[in-house]
Amino acid sequence: MRCYLDDLEPGMLTVEDNVIISYGVFFACHGRNQAHYPITIKEGAYIGMRANIISKNADGVTQGVTIGKNAVVGACALVNRDIPDGATAVGVPCRIVEK
Repeated sequence: MRCYLDDLEPGMLTVEDNVIISYGVFFACHGRNQAHYPITIKEGAYIGMRANIISKNADGVTQGVTIGKNAVVGACALVNRDIPDGATAVGVPCRIVEK
C-alpha cells in the first residue's frame, strides 16, 4: 500500500491487532540528529491515507507516540503527539476533534 516504515529502526514500530492502515502512510521514529523513539498503534485504530506519524521527544519527558485503542487518524494528518483511546484526530499538526 506504499506505506513508509522507518528503515533505521523498524523494531520501534508496534502495530496491534485489527488496525487499519490506509494507502501512503508515513511512519518515522526519528528526525535529523535525533534519537529514536517508539510508535505504538493500539488495537482497532484506523489511520487515514497519507497520514504522517512522527515520533519525537516533545516535552523532554514523553518518549514516542501512541495512537490509542479504536482511535481514528484522519487523512493527511500529522500525528506528532499521543492520540487517546477512542479519539478522532485531524489536521496538521493533528488536533482532537472527537472523543
